[in-house]
Amino acid sequence: MKKALKLIGKILLGFIILDIIIILIMFVYNRIMLSKEDKLLENYPGQLVEVDGHNMNVFVEGEGTHTLVFLSPSQDTSPAISFKPLYSKLSDDYRVAVVEKFGYGMSDVVDTERDYETMVDECRNALEKAGVEAPYILCPYSKSGVDTLIWAQKYPDEVEAVVSIDMAFPEHFDKMGIDTKQLKTTSTFMGFARATGIIRLFVPDSAFSPLHSDDDIKLERALVCRKFGNHIINYDEIVTLPDACELIKSNPFPDKPMLLFLTNGVTEMDTETWQEISHSYADDLKVKTFTAFDCTHYEIIEKESEQMSQDIKDFINKISE
Repeated sequence: MKKALKLIGKILLGFIILDIIIILIMFVYNRIMLSKEDKLLENYPGQLVEVDGHNMNVFVEGEGTHTLVFLSPSQDTSPAISFKPLYSKLSDDYRVAVVEKFGYGMSDVVDTERDYETMVDECRNALEKAGVEAPYILCPYSKSGVDTLIWAQKYPDEVEAVVSIDMAFPEHFDKMGIDTKQLKTTSTFMGFARATGIIRLFVPDSAFSPLHSDDDIKLERALVCRKFGNHIINYDEIVTLPDACELIKSNPFPDKPMLLFLTNGVTEMDTETWQEISHSYADDLKVKTFTAFDCTHYEIIEKESEQMSQDIKDFINKISE
């Protein structure tokens, strides 16, 4: 029995030593790659502007009488590239901008307050610094629907209309719930994976949209290895959602023209419930248009950007009459 226990102990010790060696190798390899990718990321789209003493990235393209501002979903580490299949079909007719909030894309990861009113003001400040003037047609994807509703409630003159890319409303979060303990655990694990470079083992080309160029995929991978699951994206913004949702519910729903793109929803909620919540919020608006796509919440831009771009143009023509 003692010999068996000693053998098991030696095997376990061997596995531990092997794990440590692998982590050390990945750490050194990651530091080398980070250094090489610094040069690569100089080609990332957008311009850095100073907001409250930190750098925030804003990508701007095109000209026109209407300005579309794209706001990213949670966990999107490269919004200026992720939205490209859609905004590239619109920038010939309109001015388009992608605001990368702190923690996303090339914007700094900060330790400042992450309540949603603060984040909205940071986006407004960044757009102003980048020379992008209101009013805007806000184009929120998923969780950034919360930012958009607060923006439209607090600064209605700055919001011309809303193009909802399967945006989330407060009741969506009420239904899904938020497990802060799990978020903290995941954020800690992701921090370890980024610091050691282990995350590179889980970022194949297939993780990115086939609509993106090889150069863009290289940029996306570089940012995933730097930013994915950081404390802002994976924790700070999520735990403040309940307060933001209560703030939205305490004020009148903004009566802005809305184009709502709907999908089959997220895995935490059935399709019917996901879509019904969107309808319940927007049905009473004077001007609204719904377009439902047979795809998941995360596939919509990759699979439906052609139809979406045409619907956006039709919608803008409609509200311009």
